[in-house]
Order: sequence, then C-alpha cells, then structure tokens
Amino acid sequence: PESIESQKTPHQRAMAEPAQKKARTEGYALNINAAVDKEWEAKSFREIAAAPVEALQGIGPKGKEQLEKLKITTVKDLADWKYFKVAQAIAILAPKETAGQRHADTQLNMNKAMDKAHETKSLTEILDLPPSALQGLAEWTDKALGELGITNISKLAEFKYAHWAQSICTLADHESADFASK
Repeated sequence: PESIESQKTPHQRAMAEPAQKKARTEGYALNINAAVDKEWEAKSFREIAAAPVEALQGIGPKGKEQLEKLKITTVKDLADWKYFKVAQAIAILAPKETAGQRHADTQLNMNKAMDKAHETKSLTEILDLPPSALQGLAEWTDKALGELGITNISKLAEFKYAHWAQSICTLADHESADFASK
C-alpha cells in the first residue's frame, strides 16, 4: 500500500520539509507571476501543468467555458492541443515559403492536417483560413475560438495562453523537486 507521504503533492511535501531544505529556494529569482493567477504563483511548473486551464492569468469563466467545449481542461491539455501545434508549425514555416517555386516532384503535403478543400493551398494562404479548415475541427469551433479572439489559423498559432502553457510544460520536464542540479 502507498504511504501517506507518497500520496502528497510535491507542494505539500515541500511545505512539510525541515526549514534547512526550504532555505535552498532563497536566492532564486525566477517566477511566472504575470502568467498565472495569484493562487498558483508559489506552485511548481509540474503542479501548474496539471492545474485547471484557468490557472493561467486572464482565462476567466468565459475562456474556460470555450476551452472546455474543445476538451481542454488543464494547462497541459492546452500545451498539447494538436490544432495549436499544427497552426504554430504552419506559422513558423510560412515565411520560408517561396511563392510559385514549388518543384514539380516535391512530396511535401499536410493532407492529414487540412480539410480536403484546402490541401493544395500555400502555407501563407492557410494562415488566413478559419480554424475549421484544420482537419478535425468542425465549423462550430470557429465560434468557440472566436470568443477567445482566434478567428484564423494565424491567430491560433499566436494564442498567448497556449504559448504560456507550452512553455510551462517544457520547463516542468526540467524541474527538480529537490532543487538538485543533476
């Protein structure tokens, strides 16, 4: 059987540690206070990644409701949302596209990411399409995303909360619970 100590969250274990252990945090300056609500400011990256999406500062009840419609309930869900990742990849590569210069034998395609009607478009053209042009997003999602200020694939790629979530999850993978360096 699991011990009571192993059932505690990392934050609960840290709070129960002797004073000399907690003193190791002194001198650390890093924080993400402007990205998370006040109650999450003292939490670890791992705890924030597992937190409800509204732990991100600026996502209120309306934003939470829209994200829940998309099955996004945690910060990690938002970081891992495949449609954000696809939009982000398109936005990063679009400036590297040379208009009218596709080689006749090029095998590049994103057919598994785009609705059939948009498979032959350039990356630049795709950025201006509504999010529902991505394969798997129904037209109703355009309205839900529109409530969050996301009206096209370019704006989905720029969604600051998804960027914050992605960064939090990336850093969670590099966090040391005991503040050890290796």
